[in-house]
Amino acid sequence: MHYRRITSADLPAVLALQEASLFSNLTEQQREEGFLSAAFTRDHFRQMADELAVLVADDAGKVCGYLCAGSISFHSQFPLLAAMITALDGVQFQGGPLVSRRMFIYGPACVAQSHRRRGVLRGLYDELVHLVAGEYEVGVGLVAQNNPRSLAAHTEGLGMGVAGDFEFADKRYWIVAFRCY
Repeated sequence: MHYRRITSADLPAVLALQEASLFSNLTEQQREEGFLSAAFTRDHFRQMADELAVLVADDAGKVCGYLCAGSISFHSQFPLLAAMITALDGVQFQGGPLVSRRMFIYGPACVAQSHRRRGVLRGLYDELVHLVAGEYEVGVGLVAQNNPRSLAAHTEGLGMGVAGDFEFADKRYWIVAFRCY
């Protein structure tokens, strides 16, 4: 498995993987394996890649996962993420307020069904932390509260902490955070 920055040639595979993992495109049974809450366009992926990072997991030339990271200002344009960003006021994480730290927005992260539970998310995460170390102190993301598989992958699998929660469009979300060492 090779972890690297996205190229324009990867975009069709990333968009297809996103479509295959969106909540709205899955059955209730499929959602139990995890899902994405929001969709990004080709331009959104390009903007995140230019601004901070979009990483892909490349398995012998095939994209089998991706992980995005972007600024607070970029993510503020999306209503769900804007609601999370607003909710960060007053959230404490590891002894201090999140908003006082140099932070970025983590996510979305997506791994193909065929490659789950094989360390792909860990590899993407480790590559991201390596890229942002020294520039950022904390990464912050969200997980839908009705997505226990994703919460476990991020808290148990990656060691992120649940820092808070918020509501958007009658749905509840966890705020997850991690230090960039």
